[in-house]
Amino acid sequence: MFVTSAKVTLILGSSKNFWRNLYSVVWDFRFLWLPLHPISYKLYPAMQKVFRLYTLCLLAILVLFSCKPERQHRGITDENQRTHVDSVIFAAFDTRDVPRTLAVIDSVERLGELSKVRSIFYRTITYNVRGSYGKSLSLYYQLADIKASDLDDQGDLECFNYTCKDYLRLLCHMKRYDEALREANAFDQKLREAGQDDFTRLHDIAEMIGECQLYLGQTDKAERSFQRALDDIHQMLKIHHAPLDFRESEHTMKSVAMAYIQSGYYDKAVPWVERQDSLFTIASNRSDRDTIYIDEMKADLSYCKMLLAHKRGALYAADEAYRDYLSTRTSKRLGHIINSTEYLMQTNRYNEAADHYELLQRYMDASAFEVDLENIGRYLFPKYRANLLAGRKDTALSVATQIAEAYDSALAQQKRSDAALLATVYDTEGKERQIAEQKAELSQQRLISTVTVLLLIIIFFTVYIIFRRKAYNKLDATNRKLVLANERAEESSRMKTQFIQQISHEVRTPLNILTGFTQVLADPEIKLGDEELQDISKKMVENSDRITNLVNKMIELSEAKSNADIECNDTVSALQIASEAVSASGVGEASHLMFSMIASPEVEQVTIQTNLQAAVRALSLMLDNARKFTAPAETRQHENLTGHQQKVVLRISVSSDRLFFSVEDTGIGIPHKESERIFDEFVQLDEFYEGTGIGLTVARSLARRLGGDIVLDTAYIGGSRFVLTLPV
Repeated sequence: MFVTSAKVTLILGSSKNFWRNLYSVVWDFRFLWLPLHPISYKLYPAMQKVFRLYTLCLLAILVLFSCKPERQHRGITDENQRTHVDSVIFAAFDTRDVPRTLAVIDSVERLGELSKVRSIFYRTITYNVRGSYGKSLSLYYQLADIKASDLDDQGDLECFNYTCKDYLRLLCHMKRYDEALREANAFDQKLREAGQDDFTRLHDIAEMIGECQLYLGQTDKAERSFQRALDDIHQMLKIHHAPLDFRESEHTMKSVAMAYIQSGYYDKAVPWVERQDSLFTIASNRSDRDTIYIDEMKADLSYCKMLLAHKRGALYAADEAYRDYLSTRTSKRLGHIINSTEYLMQTNRYNEAADHYELLQRYMDASAFEVDLENIGRYLFPKYRANLLAGRKDTALSVATQIAEAYDSALAQQKRSDAALLATVYDTEGKERQIAEQKAELSQQRLISTVTVLLLIIIFFTVYIIFRRKAYNKLDATNRKLVLANERAEESSRMKTQFIQQISHEVRTPLNILTGFTQVLADPEIKLGDEELQDISKKMVENSDRITNLVNKMIELSEAKSNADIECNDTVSALQIASEAVSASGVGEASHLMFSMIASPEVEQVTIQTNLQAAVRALSLMLDNARKFTAPAETRQHENLTGHQQKVVLRISVSSDRLFFSVEDTGIGIPHKESERIFDEFVQLDEFYEGTGIGLTVARSLARRLGGDIVLDTAYIGGSRFVLTLPV
């Protein structure tokens, strides 16, 4: 994929700036290789590894045709030592028109001016751009027909080398690790026969082999393969010191670290991240450093640190690494924006994740990606989940409709692709021709050939049945998801009905009290003393406030669902927010519990730019929640068996960019599995406590609209701990 500016630079001659600019241009289009990523949604590692292979392929072809070859190979060589055939194909690539490019390749191949290995190389790159990886896979199988004697031309040898790497990477993404290991050994033997040594010891090939061994449970073999990759990096860097050499070496180290992280071996990933860090430091301090590569290396390093810290539970370190990642220019590119979606989903930032998937959908629409079963599983289902968890129910419903509409055509297309792939793999017609040609031979040879064909047919139908069963399982999984969605809809309806009943009760009770006292006061025959009148007045005010608070909560819930912006124009201290929230919630005057507030020394000097009313309201709702659910023995079915007074503690602390309000109570607690559901509207886990189930929903909405969040600390025992964070 060569753009016009790259062609002009090539004609004028190669230079350091040319290679850097070319690498940058191709990097900007790395998003075209996204569909190679498996259904597990780990976008970032897959994009980086595949893009690296394709970039190396393109750079190798440019090197090949910009240098004078030992002998000409099919075609007329121009002043840059590039054949006429290759120039024609490059021009077709520049148009970004996939059908036209394939037509050009077909034309020059029919004229006999394109070798088989180059044909496979150009076709697979073209198919991969369009997302037709089934067709690429059928071409990769044809690499087995390439003999070592066919690789006497240096250009063919380079094309074969990089096509083999692409094939191995595709097998890894398809989780066909056993096959990838077998093919790596076969390619190594063939390339040795062609005069190229140590194919499997190249650091990127050794890394892929180790990755396959790791996922197959062969941890010791994987460590040895990763060590071979590290040795090759050290050996290469002793000779080559160009910025691209450091970039490629760091990328291999990152791939090893990501393989360990994804496999759950977090301790083994640590030294590889440290090696990344050391190599990044060395490359950054060199006088010939390239700012583009340095920025990309920093993005890789920050991404690994971010995922590793998150997997190990170091949430603050993960957040700091994520900020470092966002500070790079590389993170602003489309592909890297999509790569951060996994981290956003894991940290419950569903709105940002949904926005990223919207960017992905627009790019897929513009690039005319094929909507097949794998792309549905890779992108549409994650997009549905992100929008659903973000509360964008209309968008989630639209994505579900898109899945339903595309499923039948994608299934039919998958069946056609499977049939074509099986025909290529087993080459049944070729075997039948071999049987016809061997009819004149000995009867024993005919018997062997017949048995071979029968075995192939049996394997064909076996594989066909397996694919059919997989397709049925996918359909069954879709049905289960639809059933689950229906159950959730019914649950939502039930919750709303329960909410209406609860609201009716919450309103009716104080109204009855007010009505009763009004009748008492209006009856002239009833004589009341001053203390009785004062008590009636107090209770009437309390019940009026109760109705007012209920109406205010309903208004706040409506504003929370609208996601309206909140202006942050107040400069206030953390202690002011805390004191006003304590006063508003009444937790300090509650007679059934002991309340205390603890603030770290540095908090007294902290002031933040926020909306005071919204911040106080969010914190007061948290404190009010703690007050209600640390109720004493008079609450039905919740007796205080210990006889100790309940406690509520408000802790205030600050980090470099966050202010933390932690509310701890010794109440009934919240199960781990309900840690997110408790924030849904109308949800109240214990119906014996008063309330409407919307307080935490409103509190979280206010916090997020202020740039912070509210989460439940599931590691806390002995009650509940909610943490409110606000930006400093």
